[in-house]
Amino acid sequence: MKNKFSEQLSLALDRHKESTQQQVADRTHVSPGQLSRLKSGSRNTDSQIRKSLANVINDFWLSYSGARENFGVLSFQNDRRLKGDMFSALMRQKKEQQEREAMEAEFENAIAINPNDRTPAQQLVIERYPREYAEEISAEITDLAKKAEYAGIPMDKLQEVIDKVNQENG
Repeated sequence: MKNKFSEQLSLALDRHKESTQQQVADRTHVSPGQLSRLKSGSRNTDSQIRKSLANVINDFWLSYSGARENFGVLSFQNDRRLKGDMFSALMRQKKEQQEREAMEAEFENAIAINPNDRTPAQQLVIERYPREYAEEISAEITDLAKKAEYAGIPMDKLQEVIDKVNQENG
């Protein structure tokens, strides 16, 4: 049973034919059989293996998929109805962004209240908002990557930009 990371691993290995599976296995210190099981999704990966594979294969989508799995961040691109329709995905993303912005105002009001005086609804907003915010970040990155891909910007160039921003901002 494939998971998102195993799907991206299969696609990344197909895209980067310059390295054989044996070479990837050797460089990541896993056996070729283990790599095959990771690719098929019959074996789960831990964060170190995901990171090692992403570094060795150097594929943007594999790195992003690994990061999503490591940090539990979701993406609007997981919706099968929207995957092929970029306009629908963008419109849904805008709607979700508006909903998150409204929730942000509720969150800011709720955290300003003494914890002992918060209503159950305010506590629920406090618990939900960090996940919603993380999903917004993931959706923005996915949007940027899809637009860059459509514009013909190579993923390694986009990765350079992201790496530079991460270095500058921590």
